[in-house]
Amino acid sequence: MPSELPPLYALQAFVAAAQLGSFTRAAAALHLTQSAVSRQIQLLEEFYGCPLFIRQAKGLVLSAEGTQLLPAVQEAFKTLKQATASLAPARGVLTLQLPPTLASRWFLPRLPQLRQALPDLEVRIATHWSDAPDFSRSGVDAIVAHGLGGWPHLVEVPLMQERLTPLCTPALLPQLQNIGDLAKFQLLHPDPRLREWALWLKGVGADVPDPAQGQVFDTLDMALSAATRGQGVAIADPALLRESLDDGVLAMPFHQQIPSGRSYFLTYPAQRAEQGKLKAFQAWLLAQFQAP
Repeated sequence: MPSELPPLYALQAFVAAAQLGSFTRAAAALHLTQSAVSRQIQLLEEFYGCPLFIRQAKGLVLSAEGTQLLPAVQEAFKTLKQATASLAPARGVLTLQLPPTLASRWFLPRLPQLRQALPDLEVRIATHWSDAPDFSRSGVDAIVAHGLGGWPHLVEVPLMQERLTPLCTPALLPQLQNIGDLAKFQLLHPDPRLREWALWLKGVGADVPDPAQGQVFDTLDMALSAATRGQGVAIADPALLRESLDDGVLAMPFHQQIPSGRSYFLTYPAQRAEQGKLKAFQAWLLAQFQAP
């Protein structure tokens, strides 16, 4: 018995002939000629070195060897079909992990455009905030990460450099005529490390207010929600909040935007770089960030 596997098309002909009891009927089912099916069965019999069918006047009957082989081949085809069925939906499904604020305030408004541009792609969204993308504990295809980059073993596609500026409800604008007026309000910190306000105040050369004062949150979205309620002044990248700014939910009291030194990246394992769904989504995502 040879150690290699026989040709798949010959096994298909064998199963069809065994189930239908005729080379002619098997040929019709497989859209082949009767002689082609006969040749494939002959090839299979030569491969195994034994007859698989007994030719009788009333039709084909499996030999003892053919009877032994048939259920194994049928089970193998069943397993292959199940595996194919389980993988087929995944070809059109992309699971994407995003920082919460980017997901709700930037990505969600653009979701209809994505569906229109890539109607055959289903994007499933997960939210998570982390300084480093981690594929070891999740089943996501790609992660939009925020940070300095340089994560090992990952493809990093730069999307946008982060630039920070204060943000508040429009009702507070009359009371924020200059940067010193910030001392009248709570600074709303999006991170317990308090680095955003300290970086911005240093960047604009301001000595007041104290960058450590104010309310600390563990997510940017909470800080922005507090700002929309007039509870203080948040700080974020206005490029992520275009809809809120256009709708008058938030406003920019000052024009200075200071680079934070961090960026947003689309990241994924290098072995996924040739996936069609990922390449299509990457092209769409880049176009969205590059649009005015």
